Amino acid sequence: MGLIKAALGAAGGVLADQWVDFITCDSLSGDILMAQGKKPQQARSSNTKGSENIISNGSKINVSNGQCMIIVENGKIVDFCSEPGQYVYNTQLQPSLFGGGLKDLGPSFAQVGKRFLAGGAPTDQQKVYYINTKEILNNKIGWGKIPFRHYDPEFDKSIVVQVQGFGMYTFKIADPLLFYTNLAGNVADSYTKDTLLTTMKAEVMSALNPALGKIAQTKIPYDELILYPQQLGEYINENVGPRWGSSRGIEIISFAVESITVDEESAKKIAQLQETAIHTDAGMAGARLVTAQANAMENAAKNPGGAMAGFMGVNMAQGMGGTNAGDLLKIANEQKAEKQAQANQAAANNVSADRWTCACGQVNTGKFCDECGGKKPENAGGWTCVCGTANTGKFCSECGKVRPSKIVCAKCGWEPDDAGKLPKFCPECGEKF
Repeated sequence: MGLIKAALGAAGGVLADQWVDFITCDSLSGDILMAQGKKPQQARSSNTKGSENIISNGSKINVSNGQCMIIVENGKIVDFCSEPGQYVYNTQLQPSLFGGGLKDLGPSFAQVGKRFLAGGAPTDQQKVYYINTKEILNNKIGWGKIPFRHYDPEFDKSIVVQVQGFGMYTFKIADPLLFYTNLAGNVADSYTKDTLLTTMKAEVMSALNPALGKIAQTKIPYDELILYPQQLGEYINENVGPRWGSSRGIEIISFAVESITVDEESAKKIAQLQETAIHTDAGMAGARLVTAQANAMENAAKNPGGAMAGFMGVNMAQGMGGTNAGDLLKIANEQKAEKQAQANQAAANNVSADRWTCACGQVNTGKFCDECGGKKPENAGGWTCVCGTANTGKFCSECGKVRPSKIVCAKCGWEPDDAGKLPKFCPECGEKF
């Protein structure tokens, strides 16, 4: 019992002398996951004796985009088709199994269906179902107080906060055979997503916590979670996918966060983190102290007891604090100068390490001599110890000897008169420099 294209069936005479049915399904909305195929009765139809649950040999079956049609006999799937078009049901064929772009459903069919020998008309109950294979949208979900490690990139600090929010996810029926057999099987009319959403929501919620934990490993602020819908969907699928995919034929496609906030306690923790980070930076702390002192002086000038009394209070507060803005700014400048000196030294070290002297006497930094075009030697910029070890640092890595101030031949000890003008080979022993 299989399917062939309607045009081929007509050409081969399959429809000859048969009372045939025409089975179709209306467009499946996003709320309907599966519906039973209908045999529309038209005023001019001559097939008035057909049985509701028997598919006549040569009957036509329509399949639309986003649908997978399955033929069920006594609760068992005997054929399926998800390739859009019109087909003829032929009892002389083996199951045709038109995948139509779905993943390989062969293993699923072997598990839940059964194959019939060719020949013979069916005498048992038969039904046609259409399963919605489009992406099912607008499945809303909300959650409250899930732990998330919030990262502040400005201060390179992180704390655990409680996030709450809402969003929506989409899913798709990737294996219609498993969906029918293990979940929706043999409904009288249609199977709607409302039947499934309560269970799905609970399981998505259980997978959301570890998914947020994986996103937190990328070090992002909590309010940037809305930028990671695809990753959230993938991580949630890792948790619920094996259970949904193997037993229900469903997979999560995407998970979008529409709004996310933190509770009041977490908001205080974030503010405290930023406050503490500011105080650990001498420059920012100094600037803040200058602002506070300026405000204090303005208020002192307005003191009812007189400006002098107000300024005395300001001086006492500064003395008790033990630190003034000038000290903090001085520390900040020293830190800045130290960092700049370290950067300059690192740059100088890199430049000196790259400098080399050509045989013509020209000092260079590139791969070729600026004067004669000679190629940079492999050990340029380094030196060879008397023990024979090539080095680049101040001490020999093999014997620990200090790098000589003058360049000498490693073999015989010959020293050139001018270290800036070296021959390619030692004139005494022929050793290559």
